[in-house]
Amino acid sequence: MRIVDAVHATPAHAVTEANVASYWRDGAVLLRDVFSDDWIASLRDGVEQVRADPAEGYHWYAGGPGEERVFFNVSRSWPRITAFRRFIWESGIAEMTARIARSPFVDLLWDGVFYRTEGLDQPTPWHQDAPYWPVEGDKIVSVWMPLDPALEHSVLGFVRGSHRMGHFKRPSFRDGGRSPHFSAGDRSDAIPLPDIDAGASGFKVVRQAMNPGDCLVFHGFALHGSPGNKDDARKLRAVTFRFAGDGTTFVERPEGTSPSFGAGVFRPGEPIGGELFPRVWPQPPIAI
Repeated sequence: MRIVDAVHATPAHAVTEANVASYWRDGAVLLRDVFSDDWIASLRDGVEQVRADPAEGYHWYAGGPGEERVFFNVSRSWPRITAFRRFIWESGIAEMTARIARSPFVDLLWDGVFYRTEGLDQPTPWHQDAPYWPVEGDKIVSVWMPLDPALEHSVLGFVRGSHRMGHFKRPSFRDGGRSPHFSAGDRSDAIPLPDIDAGASGFKVVRQAMNPGDCLVFHGFALHGSPGNKDDARKLRAVTFRFAGDGTTFVERPEGTSPSFGAGVFRPGEPIGGELFPRVWPQPPIAI
């Protein structure tokens, strides 16, 4: 169902109270036709800039710089990619996220680019985001957007209600989740991941085909994963924008975090903010 005409309403106006309730009940909500073709075209340009000019912090899961078949992810490109900055500050995505998170404000954590060439079907394993990150809180929100049509067998999926199931052990991304290289830093009460793809009892997977302009908004502790790009005819480019609402604090992890911001930027337990995590909604008034 189309919930909004992107030309005539802002993303925040597209969000109903039913959408907000679904997010908090299920850990994720899919919104359709939220962002205009112009915004999608601009984001595609930004993603291609990112691929053409690799910077530090890239994670190459398949292939490498200059190769034809690649799967990579990189975080925090917004300081150098104008298209991403414009989208974050001007598209209305931040206000939309604040409404869904029921937060009086949101700070930007970072953006992410996920790029798979045609038929690159290396999966993204089932995982929760927040345990890898240098932040903690209940209002850590990601907005995932495909920039190419994503068929049901290729799109990001989530486990309904998993944001309230506790903390799960963290898999490696480099071999589709078979190597638990983060296990040394897992919490003592971290839960082993079941075989979700085999239909583990109590783990209901929700996955729906998505088009450019749609977005999946999900909680920082929602289990999610992707089977990879099963489409041999076209690439699958996606962007994510990560935000934090009230109550989010900085945390250090002995094994490091992804992304890493170095030591001493904040004290553990301190609220985030400043230049690293700028306030993006509400935006401060412009001095005249």
